[in-house]
Amino acid sequence: MEIAALLREDVPYMDLTSSVLDFDPADSEIQFRPKEPLTVCCSEEASAVFDLLGAETTIHAASGSHVDPESPVLSARGTPEQLHKGWKAAQNLLEHFSAIATRTTSMVEHAVGARKNIEVCGTRKHLPGTKQLSLKALCAGGGFPHRLGLSDSILIFSNHYDLLGGLKTLCGMLPQIRKRCPEKKVTVEVESVGDALMVAEAGTDIIQLDKLPPSSVHEVSTTLKSKNLGTIIAAAGGINADNAADYAEAGADVLVSSWMYSGRPSDYRVTIRKT
Repeated sequence: MEIAALLREDVPYMDLTSSVLDFDPADSEIQFRPKEPLTVCCSEEASAVFDLLGAETTIHAASGSHVDPESPVLSARGTPEQLHKGWKAAQNLLEHFSAIATRTTSMVEHAVGARKNIEVCGTRKHLPGTKQLSLKALCAGGGFPHRLGLSDSILIFSNHYDLLGGLKTLCGMLPQIRKRCPEKKVTVEVESVGDALMVAEAGTDIIQLDKLPPSSVHEVSTTLKSKNLGTIIAAAGGINADNAADYAEAGADVLVSSWMYSGRPSDYRVTIRKT
């Protein structure tokens, strides 16, 4: 994230309001405190905003910290004009990405509470242009990226195997696909229990179950165990903090979601006072 670009966007030339108020240039302090319990994210980037303006910053809570309402997260000392210039850019960073981290924390807590060894993964459906910080927030909340991009993993969707002639054709190709990339796991997404069992028996490493209810996930999990197939089960589509425990209890090994990326920003109280 280019901090200078954030500042240029909000302060392209000057802070006109501060310039006409003729502030006393003596040092003042700005503080950021959440109004609600949350998982902090981007206190480092928010600090860099004020660093770039020449203010002196203190990070009270690093990304990934769980804090109570009114706990100090970030403060900076400088002239009133410096602090007003950095105020909104820093607040936007803290509020938008702490919200993603907090939603991720909630989902992880619900999932792990039902099944200890389960992974919560965020998809690539973050707001365009925010990938770096969205993934930072995801990890700050205890999640992991599902895929960093198309270059790092093999995930075969119905759009892929429809072009090949169908799922049965793909199943016949799976041994060769695995040989071509022996260091990568192969994931196939399916939309029914029958298709899930077909690709598991054909040798895929991971089955991604799209929009199937927990009862279907449980059926797949139970059947795979009875056949001694060690296929990993990823559940995707409509999964959030409210149903994460249900999918975990049903036998999913991985929960794949974009839910954490959408929602209201966290709410931070911002105060500026003379020191």
